[in-house]
Amino acid sequence: MTDAPAPLNILVVGIYWSGSGAVVDYLKGHPDCAVPRGEFTDFKRNGRIGSMLEAPTAQRAKWLARSLWAETRLGKLPGAQLKALRGASPASLPLKEQVAHHQLKLAYLSQYRRHLARGGSQTDSSHWNQWLQAVGKAQVGGKSAIVWNQPIWVGKHEHTWPAVFSPYKLVVVHRDPVDQFAEVVRQGKIGKRKSDPAFDDSEKDDILYVLKGLKAKLLSLETLARHLGPEQMLLINFEHFVEDTPAQAERLCGFLGLPQAQKAGAPFDPSKSILNVGIGRDEAVQRMLAPHQSLVNELFALRAQLGNEQ
Repeated sequence: MTDAPAPLNILVVGIYWSGSGAVVDYLKGHPDCAVPRGEFTDFKRNGRIGSMLEAPTAQRAKWLARSLWAETRLGKLPGAQLKALRGASPASLPLKEQVAHHQLKLAYLSQYRRHLARGGSQTDSSHWNQWLQAVGKAQVGGKSAIVWNQPIWVGKHEHTWPAVFSPYKLVVVHRDPVDQFAEVVRQGKIGKRKSDPAFDDSEKDDILYVLKGLKAKLLSLETLARHLGPEQMLLINFEHFVEDTPAQAERLCGFLGLPQAQKAGAPFDPSKSILNVGIGRDEAVQRMLAPHQSLVNELFALRAQLGNEQ
């Protein structure tokens, strides 16, 4: 916790296999951005920080904070310490496997629990904004921005996360819905349930489960774009990003207030990413979607409402 200015928090979010990894890879190659390994789930997952801040009562928040403290102190931290003893370098590990990250979380959990014990409101996000800034400063290595991969769910905690992640810029990537569904198939996710609350576990049809979840994400995305406005949120069309990278990178960097630049050996390769455009034309995918064409058409219409310029 130093006096160095807080880095800009760049939140890169997809709406379920929508191609956000391409943007993360581009930013990994940017000289002004630090990108911790792996997805950042400390805020969004059930029972984590977002759940505490949105708990219906202070008593419930106390219970959640106590449970998360115990999980971290008795489970996550010892696991990370074991990796460290085996010689793993912190820089080679995702945050969830780094000793210092768990120690920092425990410190702020203790602070938050003391706040609740004194009668403070469970909705006070200032402790967790300070924590996020401390995490960022520990990871950023003197760079001006830090990239958080999938730190929030579109459609969840939307009255809470902006205060925690401030100062922030949100980048959301969307994709051709049929290609998106094909990616879900390719990744072996059909038939598997998600913790993302946009996906309704009461839907027993595995294909409809995915399609209805994508519809919920697109509806929430349109609402969020209106709420945050263009100063805080940028929508990226995956196909445009990989087919016309120079123009889209200029647009992205302009939004983030960064120069357009890539380091030598940067990982983003649009010639590889572009191979993922059109994968939904696969015959097996088309057969799976044929009985649900009206819903697929709805997805295309909702995506179109995001704007042709996106």
